[in-house]
Amino acid sequence: MSLLLLLWGQSIACVEEMLKAKKLRKKGLMQQLLTGKSRLPGFAGEWKERRLGDLFTERRETGRCDLPLLAITGSKGIVPAVDLDRKDASNQDKSKYLRICPGDIGYNTMRMWQGVNAVSSLEGIVSPAYTICTPKDYTHVGFMGHFFKYQFVVHQFWRHSQGLVDDTLSLKYHNFACIKLYVPEKEEQEAIALILDAADEEIAAEERRLLALQDQKRGLMQKLLTGEVRVKV
Repeated sequence: MSLLLLLWGQSIACVEEMLKAKKLRKKGLMQQLLTGKSRLPGFAGEWKERRLGDLFTERRETGRCDLPLLAITGSKGIVPAVDLDRKDASNQDKSKYLRICPGDIGYNTMRMWQGVNAVSSLEGIVSPAYTICTPKDYTHVGFMGHFFKYQFVVHQFWRHSQGLVDDTLSLKYHNFACIKLYVPEKEEQEAIALILDAADEEIAAEERRLLALQDQKRGLMQKLLTGEVRVKV
């Protein structure tokens, strides 16, 4: 029994190490590609300083109670609220809830300084506690989704948030719109996003492998401990 579990544990440890390595690689790619330190072949133009208000508009559309309720999370992105394992604290009257569409970026107004934002692949409504940003034509939302998770940029969100202490910090759209950042042209934004998306998929694949191995180990332990599976000696 112990040998079987040891082998499964070793497999899990190998995948955990691989996952850690791929996360470090993604962090390194972000540091190189999102700062312009490393340029992709075919791109040489200077990155230009832009106000976020020049790159996005705010979506303030309300009165869409026919749409499903969504939630913006720090780790899972934008998901249906019913998929979250927590009590529904939303208002019964959702007439003032904000519409969010695929390709928008939504962020938690009170937690943007912690990087709680995501690109939406869904259409729905979210609490007015969120802010919804719609990219303009020359803005690649996939690039911005990665950019807004980069530590330097998150620090800018913290610097421009208003409040006396961290627990009360709030980044309203008018303050968000004033933030200035250096960004490349849209074609380079798209190329960078493709590389970082691929890195994310590699990480997600390792996470799926890890979960599968952990589930298999739990199942094996259950069968061994109940005698459903007997080990020959």
